[in-house]
Amino acid sequence: MEAAFDSRSKDFLKYAFDLFPDRDYLIVTQPHTVPENALLSKFTLVQKQLANTFSHVLYLIHRDYLLEQDITITRTVASDFDSITELLESTPTAKDKTPSSIMEQIRDATHSADTKWLAYSARVEDSVVATFVISKDVNLEYYKSHFHIQDQILMAEHERKGHARLVFSIINPIFEKSTRYMLKELLRLSGKTCLYFEIQSVTVIPTIFSELVHIRSRRFPHFLDRKWDHERYDAEKEEDADEDAPTP
Repeated sequence: MEAAFDSRSKDFLKYAFDLFPDRDYLIVTQPHTVPENALLSKFTLVQKQLANTFSHVLYLIHRDYLLEQDITITRTVASDFDSITELLESTPTAKDKTPSSIMEQIRDATHSADTKWLAYSARVEDSVVATFVISKDVNLEYYKSHFHIQDQILMAEHERKGHARLVFSIINPIFEKSTRYMLKELLRLSGKTCLYFEIQSVTVIPTIFSELVHIRSRRFPHFLDRKWDHERYDAEKEEDADEDAPTP
């Protein structure tokens, strides 16, 4: 594509789909050594399978993604529940989180004034394409003592109430390229400036993971010879360990 038209290349997509009204996807392949142009930045890069020997990379886009400029983020309302349930049923979740338990949390965030959570939904026209659940507060002292968050955050520049934890998120794969925009709107609407996401052994990595920064955990000498307790210090466990210890 000529450089003069590269910045407006997305405009061609609408006309390309209009020529084939019965097709929903547009697919492009090119050698992996060719730089991405502005057009391909709107496409989703498909991950290769391990046994794949094809020398090209694969990009695809759905016709509905042309509506990305119409994405709006608002607080979740009761009328969104049916659409959110459909999203949940089409996506794998962690063993400890079933679609029913997640919906219970979303309902609590929507209806209860005393809830610990905030729920937000992204919409395109009348369809919900993403939903997020975040906490109203975090145990900031725990994060500061167990992780090097000061390496990434100037704590003095953020208000205490500006920290939140991402509890759950789900995004329609068609609109995954708009993840960063959704997160910015989520932070703006919630009045938060820092968003944390905790990973455990059963955690299903969400699609927004690529937008996050990994924070190193701190090492404590007294944890080197035993399994790390990520939650809290338990005095009873410590006493039991002392009783079981051999005496000279």
